[in-house]
Amino acid sequence: MSDSASLVEYRGNCHCGAFQFTFKSAELKPTPCDCGICSKNAYLWVRPAPNSFTVVKGDENTTLASYEFGNKELGHKFCPTCGTSVMGRFRQETRGTTVVLNARALRDVDFASLPQGENYKGSAIGPPYQPPEPVATGPVPKGSTVYNGSCHCGAVAYALLSPAKLTSALECNCSICWRDGALWTYPATANVTFRGLESATEYAFAAKNTQHGFCKRCGVAIYEQWLDDAKQTALNIRTFNNVDLSSMEIEKEDGWGELQPQYEVPA
Repeated sequence: MSDSASLVEYRGNCHCGAFQFTFKSAELKPTPCDCGICSKNAYLWVRPAPNSFTVVKGDENTTLASYEFGNKELGHKFCPTCGTSVMGRFRQETRGTTVVLNARALRDVDFASLPQGENYKGSAIGPPYQPPEPVATGPVPKGSTVYNGSCHCGAVAYALLSPAKLTSALECNCSICWRDGALWTYPATANVTFRGLESATEYAFAAKNTQHGFCKRCGVAIYEQWLDDAKQTALNIRTFNNVDLSSMEIEKEDGWGELQPQYEVPA
């Protein structure tokens, strides 16, 4: 059997459907990376077979926004409407392609059954990530813990004044949370102080009750807020700075199965 005959075609899209694509691969083996941007976005990188990446709706250069930093060798491309981080484009070819794709944007894939690629130590390349200056909170009550967080570029930052130390977070596999790679905690809105919300874009769909906030410059998903419950804000703990996520207990929620009607890719 030829190499081309063993390739499988996969389809993917941003959540709002403005950008849709196909590619081929012999085996999906998503690779996480521990660098600053990949950790915040929870990327699961896959490489398409050479010359197999095809855009079927939208345009890579006009439909998607691009974020670069450091040596600017890799452009991180996300949808400016829904915030889905779709792909990366290298300036120079690596391993036969200039494209890497975020497997979280794929359709009809049973991720639990996939083998995982070896963790890529992106944190060891170049200078360490430097988070922005913390957001001021004022006096901290005895027994409380301050958590500082931000998007990658620092345009949107926040401080959470938590009455107790956080020990767990929620991972939801619904269509938007999975694409965002978010791990949620749900503090009282009064305990969260934001800076730079003018740099955030909010995306809503279906019943439009939930506002999904992400940075319009770097695309990192930061928070959720609800029209019918202003007293609570969800924060993506992947955007916490200087917190060891491995110490957190991760609770699983089957949003994909429980939320109705089920998500369908917009035409």
